[in-house]
Amino acid sequence: MVVTIIGILAMMAVPDMGQARMDRHTYDDAGQILGLVRTARTRAMGRGAAEMLVFDTVTATSLRGRYTLYEGVDPNPGGANDNTARVPRSSCTYPATGWTASDPHNTLVDAVDLDATYENENNITSRVIVFDNTGSPTVTTQVIALCFTPLGRAYFWSGGAGSTPQFTAAAPFLGTLAVDVARLLTGQNVISSTSTAGLTRRIIVPSSGNARIVSSITPPAP
Repeated sequence: MVVTIIGILAMMAVPDMGQARMDRHTYDDAGQILGLVRTARTRAMGRGAAEMLVFDTVTATSLRGRYTLYEGVDPNPGGANDNTARVPRSSCTYPATGWTASDPHNTLVDAVDLDATYENENNITSRVIVFDNTGSPTVTTQVIALCFTPLGRAYFWSGGAGSTPQFTAAAPFLGTLAVDVARLLTGQNVISSTSTAGLTRRIIVPSSGNARIVSSITPPAP
C-alpha cells in the first residue's frame, strides 16, 4: 500500500514538475535578455566602445523575439577597412551608416533568440514596450535599438524591419523599455491577461542601463 501511495503521489506531481520546468525556462530566457542589456552597458564603459542592442519582435524570422548586441569598431591602425576591424569606436552617431548590417564598423557580440526549438514547442514569446519620458507605454510594432556610449549616454532608435539604425544627438534615450517574456496557452500568439500560462517575467530597462527583472502572475499592463 505504501508503494502504491507513493506511486500515486509521484504521478500527481509529474504535471506540476513539467509546469515548473517550463516556467524555469521562461525565466532563463528573460535572464539571458537581462544579461545582454547589462553586458551592453558594461562593455561600453569597460572597452570604450559604443554598444548597440537591437530588440526585434516584428520580423518574419523573429516573431517570438531576437535580441542582438553589436559593438562599434574601427579598422586596426594601418589595416584595411574590412572585417578585421577591432579598435573600439566610441561614437553611436558617427559614421551615420556605421550600424548597417555587415558593415565593418560594427561587430556581433552576442544574441538571444526566442525562435529556438524549445520556445516554439512550449509557446514562449516576448513583447517590447516603450515608455516615453512621461511614463506612457506603447507595445512596439517596430524594431527598437538602444546605443550606449562609454560616457554613460544612451540613444534610442526605432524603425521598420531591415532598416539601418541611425542615432542622433537629438534622440537621447530618456524613457524606459520593458521586455515581457511569457509562456502562452496553446493557440495563443500574443501576450495578454488571458493568454499566458505561469508567470510573466518583465525586464525593465531604464536609460541608465541598470536593468532588472520583476515577475507577475498576470502580464503587467502595457
